[in-house]
Amino acid sequence: MAIVTVGSINTDLVVRVDQFPIPGETVYGDDFATYAGGKGANQAAAAARLGASVSLLGAVGDDVNSSARLSDLRDAGVDVSPVLVRDQTPGGVALIQVDRSGQNQIVIVPGANGTVTPEDVASTLPNLVQPGDLVLVQFELPFETVRSALETTRERGARSIVNTAPYIDGTDSLLPLIDILVVNEIEAGQLLGRGPVSVDAAMDVVKELQSTGPSVVFATLGASGAVILDNSSSGTIPAPKVEVVDTTGAGDATVGAFAMALGEGKSTVEAAQMAVMAGSFAVQRPGAQPSQPTRDELDRFIESHSTTA
Repeated sequence: MAIVTVGSINTDLVVRVDQFPIPGETVYGDDFATYAGGKGANQAAAAARLGASVSLLGAVGDDVNSSARLSDLRDAGVDVSPVLVRDQTPGGVALIQVDRSGQNQIVIVPGANGTVTPEDVASTLPNLVQPGDLVLVQFELPFETVRSALETTRERGARSIVNTAPYIDGTDSLLPLIDILVVNEIEAGQLLGRGPVSVDAAMDVVKELQSTGPSVVFATLGASGAVILDNSSSGTIPAPKVEVVDTTGAGDATVGAFAMALGEGKSTVEAAQMAVMAGSFAVQRPGAQPSQPTRDELDRFIESHSTTA
């Protein structure tokens, strides 16, 4: 089963700070680094590193950063032949601050990502996806482009996995088009017009979200793990205790692993368990794509935490 990702490709410019500045304040940073990023690229790379067959539909510019990002994706095992190259356009950039606890603040400049149109998706995606395949979508592309991806996925008889990040107003209108919904505790609340979801309320919330259209709802809860619900089963999944270095991209590692495991035929609960472990692995390393595990690394991590997770 193939995975087709429709999503963004960014260059992440990352600086570590002791604490985030308040408006008008200047602070010193250190450990500046440039990493491969973008939610679409991150999730595609995460799934490919774990052994999935993955292609990516998105756009880059004609700058040096864009060339480097395509090279990174190829190295991860992602088929980038569907990626559009825009002349005289910079690639997407994310400006990221990471504090000493590993939390982050992110500003995204879409660049070429913002040029991916519904027409691009409608004309290209049908040639990439077969009935039964998985189409993985996020929200760093234009909203109507995401809608086009979901509509085309339905028309082709494939299944959509939608990570509603970053959250955009109106996303709730797309819920009837979504087959598999992946949200964190903040996005789950936003979809229902509420604040962040507590751990105690998480299962009730995923049941409510499932009633809006998706057959599967997977809600991640950070260090508290996750909950998963489909039409025949449910589960509460703990996360292992690890030392957090950088949370940037950990959610994408989780989503990519979830897609990979579903593509291998694992149950939704089994896939969610593997996904939580992948996210927990990723927070121990800096950077989005560089933090993602290979299959051997993930298998060893799961084995070493099997009695403590």
